[in-house]
Amino acid sequence: MKRFLIMLEPTEKGFAVQVPDLAIATQGDDIEGAKKAASEAIKVNLEAYLEAGQPVPQEREVSIHLENPEFRDLLFTYIDVAEPKGRIAA
Repeated sequence: MKRFLIMLEPTEKGFAVQVPDLAIATQGDDIEGAKKAASEAIKVNLEAYLEAGQPVPQEREVSIHLENPEFRDLLFTYIDVAEPKGRIAA
């Protein structure tokens, strides 16, 4: 399992979610839906890195994101995602 920071923002239609370390943006109808969408997007993203033989971007310290004024009003949480089969460079 690998842990990823996600950021949630309420919208008129639910929640937008970002995975800043992987440059992923998606959405869900509610928090659980947003977390599920993020988990699926992360899995696809990790598989793409693996298939391309590319290293997964390094995780940045959460403080970098917390100090970013653009992210000031967002909800931060972590989700755990099973790594795809095969070796992922980190």
